Amino acid sequence: MIDDPSVTIGLSQAQIAELAEFGSRRAVAEGEYLYREGDADYDFFVVLSGIVEIVAGTGGDERLIARHGPGRFLGELNLLTGLRVFVTARVVEPGEVLVVPAAALREIIAERPALSDVILAAFIARRSMLLTDAAATVRLIGSRYSAELSRLREFLQRAQVPHEWLDPDRDDQVERLLRDAGVQPSELPIVIATGAVLRRPSLGELAQFLGLTIDTLTHHCFDLVVVGSGDEDRQVLTSMPKELLVCE
Repeated sequence: MIDDPSVTIGLSQAQIAELAEFGSRRAVAEGEYLYREGDADYDFFVVLSGIVEIVAGTGGDERLIARHGPGRFLGELNLLTGLRVFVTARVVEPGEVLVVPAAALREIIAERPALSDVILAAFIARRSMLLTDAAATVRLIGSRYSAELSRLREFLQRAQVPHEWLDPDRDDQVERLLRDAGVQPSELPIVIATGAVLRRPSLGELAQFLGLTIDTLTHHCFDLVVVGSGDEDRQVLTSMPKELLVCE
């Protein structure tokens, strides 16, 4: 379990009251899931009473990341970026939570600097932690000699997406994973994430699946400058719906 204060930082009663202007209270029961690994989106939760565990993986591979009690809040940077969820939030002691919609959280981040500083500091620290602790959420399988694999690895690293790379030439568990996924060696590299198998995905296809394209965002109007764009960046940009690149 992670006890880093930057990860498990709590909120004052005044800060919770300020957040309450944007959300609503809800009772939660033991065993309830507030969100699950692989979800495309979720809300921002503040624990008012009870305890919520954050876990990565499932079944025998499940790993406890953190436990949040009263005054603590859930979530990380994907609440703001639209990236798929890497971990699961499970209620282990019944209580009550404050639910703030993701769109309202973005408004808070933009307009309430005192709250924004606290929330963003925790989100950034949590993403850094998840790069290691939730790496198995996204599994990239392919030979180290593959140019396709190299492009996928570089993309995931640059996007700060927790993942692990498995080399079929060196890792004994790859054969079992490929058999379970129904994948032939000729279909490598593949990405296994949240129960889905992407066979030889382009960078655009991978970005779309993970939620890294602009159609996952609420607001689509940007000042965009691309400097030194290579083939990898171009594939991601051209995968975006064209109408979303126009601001009126």
